[in-house]
Amino acid sequence: MLQRCIQNGDHLTGRAHHCAILKTGNCLDLFAHNVLLNLYVNGKSLTDARKVFDEMPERNTISFVTLIQGYAQSSDFVQALDLFSRMRQAMVTPNQYTFASVMQACASIEAVELGTQVHCHVLKLGFLEDIFITNALMDVYAKCSLIENSLTLFLGSSITNDVSWNTMIVGFVHAGDFDSALSFFKDTLECHNVQPTEVTYSSALCACASLAALDPGTQIHCLTMKTTYDKNTVVGNALIDMYAKCGSIKDARLVFNGLTKNDEVSWNAMISGYSMHGLGGEALKVFDMMQETDVRPNQMTFVGVLSACSNGGLLSKGEAYFKSMIHDHGIEPCVEHYSCMVWLLGRLGHLDRALKLIKEMPFEPSLMAWRALLGACVIHNDVEIGKLCAKHILEIDPQDESTHVLLSNMYARTRRWANVATVRRSMKTKGLNKEPGLSWIENQGTVHYFTVDDASHPDKKMIYGMLEWLNMKTRQESYSPDRNAVLRDIEDDQKERHLWVHSERLALAFGLIKTPSGSSPIRIIKNLRICADCHAVMKLISKIVKRDIIVRDMNRFHHFENGLCSCGDYW
Repeated sequence: MLQRCIQNGDHLTGRAHHCAILKTGNCLDLFAHNVLLNLYVNGKSLTDARKVFDEMPERNTISFVTLIQGYAQSSDFVQALDLFSRMRQAMVTPNQYTFASVMQACASIEAVELGTQVHCHVLKLGFLEDIFITNALMDVYAKCSLIENSLTLFLGSSITNDVSWNTMIVGFVHAGDFDSALSFFKDTLECHNVQPTEVTYSSALCACASLAALDPGTQIHCLTMKTTYDKNTVVGNALIDMYAKCGSIKDARLVFNGLTKNDEVSWNAMISGYSMHGLGGEALKVFDMMQETDVRPNQMTFVGVLSACSNGGLLSKGEAYFKSMIHDHGIEPCVEHYSCMVWLLGRLGHLDRALKLIKEMPFEPSLMAWRALLGACVIHNDVEIGKLCAKHILEIDPQDESTHVLLSNMYARTRRWANVATVRRSMKTKGLNKEPGLSWIENQGTVHYFTVDDASHPDKKMIYGMLEWLNMKTRQESYSPDRNAVLRDIEDDQKERHLWVHSERLALAFGLIKTPSGSSPIRIIKNLRICADCHAVMKLISKIVKRDIIVRDMNRFHHFENGLCSCGDYW
C-alpha cells in the first residue's frame, strides 16, 4: 500500500497508512521501513523522514542512500554529508547512488577535500567505470576550481555522454577558460553519440559573451535555429546576454521579441543590456512592459533599472525607482542597489549626499559602495572625500590594487605628484602592480590583443602608419589632445605621443586596416575605463572614416557614429 501511494504521489494517504501501522502496533521489517522512508522523502517531508530513519531498529545501504538523496535534492547539503559520515562510521557500504548524491553535495558547497576523499572511496570500490559517478566527480572538481582534475577524468573515461561534455564546458566557463569551453563545444558537435542540449548551447553562448566573441556566438545562434532549442527560454536568455555583451543590442532585442515565453531572466537580461549600452530610456521602457505581465520584478531587475538611471544621470527617476522597489514591490535594497545610487549621486557631483547615503546603509558599507564613491571623487577632483573612501576600502582590503590606482589618479589629476609617488611606493612595498591597459579585437575568428605602445604585432608597421594618418586627419578636424588624460609627470610632447599609442587606438587602427570600408562596425573591448581623450578621438574618427565604432570598456558600451557617442559624453 505504501508503494502504491509513492507511485501515485498520494503522500497524504501514505501518511494515513503510517498512522494505522502505529495504532495497531504492527512492526515493520527493514524493507517496509525503507519504503516508509522513501514515502516521506518523496513527499519532501524530510523532518518526518529523519524521524523514521532515527527510529529504525536497523539500517542498510538503501536506508542511508534514500535519506542522503532526499537531503541533496532539497539542497540541504550539510545534512547529506553528515549522514554520509555516519554511514561510513556504521560500516555500511555505499553504492553508486550514494556517491552520486554525496558528490552533488560536495560540488554544491565546494567541499573539495571531502570530494577528494570520496574519489578515493570510489577507486577502492571500483565504481569509477560508472559514467554517472565519473560525471559527478568531474562536476565536483570543476565547481571547486580544479578543472585540470576534471579534464583528467574526462580524458581517462572510456565512455562519455552529453552530461560529461556539458560538465566540462560549464567547468571551463566557471574557471574563466572561455576559449577551452568553445573548443570543447566544437568537439561536441563532431561527437556522433552526443547531442547538444540547452545546457551545451547556453554555456557556449556564455563563453562567447565573456569573450565578446560575436562571430562564434552568431554561428551558435544559427545552429540552434536548426534544432528544437530555437525558441527555448534558457537558450534564448543566453542569446540575449551574448548579443548585449558583444555590442549588438538590436539583435538582443530581436531574440527577446521572438521568445515564446519571457521569464524574469529574459526581462532582466534585456533591461541590463540596454543599461550596459547607455540606453537608459529603452531599459526603463522594457521595465514598464515587464510590469504589465505576470512576471514580478526581483532584486536583479532593480539592479538593472538603477544602473540604467545611474548610467544616464537620471537622478529623479533613480530615486523614484529606489523608493518604489521598497514600498511597492517589497524588495529590500542590497549592496548592488545602494552602490548604483551612490554612483548616480556621485557621478552628478552630489558627493556629500552619496557619502551620507553610504553612512545610512542598514548594513556595513561594502567595498562596492566605497569604490563607486571613490570613482566619482576622481572624476570631480574631490581629494578629501576620495581619501576618506580609500581609507575605508584599504581597511577592509589592504591589498586592493584598484583603490591604490584610483587614489594615484586622483592625486595626478590635481597635480599632487608627491602624493602620487607615495601611493606608488606603497604599492611597490605591498607587491601590487597596476593592471596594464589591454584592448582586443576579433578578425576572421582570431582575437588580436594590444597593450599600450605595443610593438609586438606582426602588422605593427601598417598599424602605426594608420595611426599617423588618423592623427593627421583628426588635427585637420580641429582635434586638440587632452593632455590632462595622461596622469604622468612628463613633458607635453611626450603626453601627446603617449595618448596616440593607447591600446584601444592600436586596436582601432588594426580594425580599419583589416576590415573593408562600409562593412560591419568595428568592435573593440578594453579592460579599463576609456580615457577622455580616446573618447573624443573615437568620435572624430567615426566621422572621418564613416564607420561605426563600438567600444566596450570595463563599465559600459560606447557606440561611436558620425562624430557622436551613444553615452552623450556622460560616462
